[in-house]
Amino acid sequence: MVSKKFLVGIAALFCAASVQAAAMPLSSALSLDQYLTTGQSRNLQIDVNSLLAGKGLASSSISSGVLTVSGFSSADFDITGSSVTNVNYSEDRVTTDCNKGQCKVVNDNFHVKQFNTNYSDSIADQMKVTAGGASGTDSAEDHNAFNSDSGKIEDTKKKTGSENGGYNRWYNQFISHYDSLSGDLVVQLNLDSLALNDLLVDGILNLSVNSVLGQFNVTDVRLDFEAQEAVPPAQVPVPTSLLLTGLGLAALATTRRRKA
Repeated sequence: MVSKKFLVGIAALFCAASVQAAAMPLSSALSLDQYLTTGQSRNLQIDVNSLLAGKGLASSSISSGVLTVSGFSSADFDITGSSVTNVNYSEDRVTTDCNKGQCKVVNDNFHVKQFNTNYSDSIADQMKVTAGGASGTDSAEDHNAFNSDSGKIEDTKKKTGSENGGYNRWYNQFISHYDSLSGDLVVQLNLDSLALNDLLVDGILNLSVNSVLGQFNVTDVRLDFEAQEAVPPAQVPVPTSLLLTGLGLAALATTRRRKA
């Protein structure tokens, strides 16, 4: 009986349970359409409990994470100037009055009133994201400029009683000039100890998004993180020499017990 107990003790000492952990990459995302303007903020949460449960893990297994918040700044134009310009010019026009291949050419006068309007959004919209004790900002600084042009004929009159005398034509032309700063906004944060602890407690990460300046839409929130997955223990075999030593000691103990 003594020998069996002794051998069990030897095995317990030299068969080490080598428990390791393997990192499992996971991610959770939210799609939003949250509009914010200067001074406004929105508190958000990412709940990863269902994701963890599906993998047989708990929130305490999370070891690190990266938070990414995306948004988009559309141009918010203001009128910064306008003017009206009169433009007069003339053009020759070939008529359909032809004789033996020779067609008459007449001269038309054009009287154009141009309405010019300038639209601008010069604010570089700025988004701030805070999680735990860490925060980051990004600004929309893509410069975009373009024009639009439309118009219509207001009136047309013959210069003389005949079409061969040409026409006077009056146009209204509307020209708009646009200039803006807009585009994508992306803030990425490595979870600090405060944010990580917040996530470890209940599997929910709390964060806030703030409009420092300008207006934009928050479109996506994504959390990429790693959880430690336990690996089954690997038994370390006991060397033969140690087993023989154990057997010898067990036999010696048995002999002494019989003598006693």
